[in-house]
Amino acid sequence: MIEIGAGQIVGDIAEDEVRVSVCVNCARHPSLKHIIQADSIAGLCALCGRSDAIVRSPDSTEPMVMLIRALIRFYWDEFEYNGHWGGDSVLDLFTDDGNPVLEPAVTDDYLDDFDYLLQEPTYPPTSDGVAIYAGFDEGGGRMINFAISRTNPRPFVELQHRLLSENFFEVEPALEALIDPFLSDIALELPVEEIWFRARLGNKAVYQHFEGGWTNKIIRQPWLGSDIGAPPPLNAGIGRLNRAGVSMLYLASDSYTAITEIRPHPGHYISLGGFRSVEPLRLADFNPDIALFSANDDRLDLYAVIQAFDRLMSMPVTPDEKTSYLLTQLLAEVLLRRGFDGVRFRSSVSDGINICVFHPAKFEFAEGHSEVRRLESVKYDAPAVPSLVEPSGEDLLLKG
Repeated sequence: MIEIGAGQIVGDIAEDEVRVSVCVNCARHPSLKHIIQADSIAGLCALCGRSDAIVRSPDSTEPMVMLIRALIRFYWDEFEYNGHWGGDSVLDLFTDDGNPVLEPAVTDDYLDDFDYLLQEPTYPPTSDGVAIYAGFDEGGGRMINFAISRTNPRPFVELQHRLLSENFFEVEPALEALIDPFLSDIALELPVEEIWFRARLGNKAVYQHFEGGWTNKIIRQPWLGSDIGAPPPLNAGIGRLNRAGVSMLYLASDSYTAITEIRPHPGHYISLGGFRSVEPLRLADFNPDIALFSANDDRLDLYAVIQAFDRLMSMPVTPDEKTSYLLTQLLAEVLLRRGFDGVRFRSSVSDGINICVFHPAKFEFAEGHSEVRRLESVKYDAPAVPSLVEPSGEDLLLKG
């Protein structure tokens, strides 16, 4: 093996002709690892400097580059890497050991090559690539890009506002036009016989169990069957995807997620139950792989809408904020008419996944997964964010 260093020549190839890429070990994001493995060879990694690393083929780096750009757009506001005229290096984002995209570079021998690979062309047509800088559009300027992971696109916000003063059927055509371009991309089949979980506060009964003599203990019987399943329409309250009086079945991918989704307090007893799918289900997955939408800006704009819906469905709200769910309730009705059996979305309180099944009878109660838990503690993670007491002339109001 020949290590490639500054000023060296490998075979007949001069150093400035060596083409760099990124290896699978220096990729942190799972989508990035997958796209590297999809077309990989032994080659030179710009980040670790290894010449025998398993890298994305230098002959087909564009899908990898556009995915990295899409991940930059997803995680970071533009001012974090383009904070002044002349800009900062995008590569500075990856020097933070906590960044979710790439391992920090261990050598700077090839960073200029990687920087060029990552940033050219700077402004591809919206149908040909992803731009990490806002630049200018036909209207004169896009101002600045905000992180897709925490910004709602304008058409999404406009629909939310319309539902505060208009009926569902008046807003429905605009919603259909918004989601039509990506419905085929988010269709997912949930196979038969899958086990998902549901939780309910409390338990069905409490017993004192005698084991012989004076030895006894308190045991609890969990809610079972229909008692822990979807409520009947008469008792169905307002949900993330259902209006009051519409019964839908909300399930979680694991017991921990099921518990956290009902927001219990310390000291509460919680019944857990398992439910089994009785037929294949066609779900709308609102947390798809970003790589499916990283080919160009037009596709990434669709992903931004999908993510906005996912955040709204994942977000817990207080009883007086239930108008926040008007848009997702209308979404469920549209998806039902389009042949979907339910919706898949992230949990905001765990690493698990939630599904909402439009027809509860497509799942049955599964024996062997029932138990009672007692919540001992709740942990709140509340890191400080930039804040101010009084704005100055340098602070532009975005929302108030």
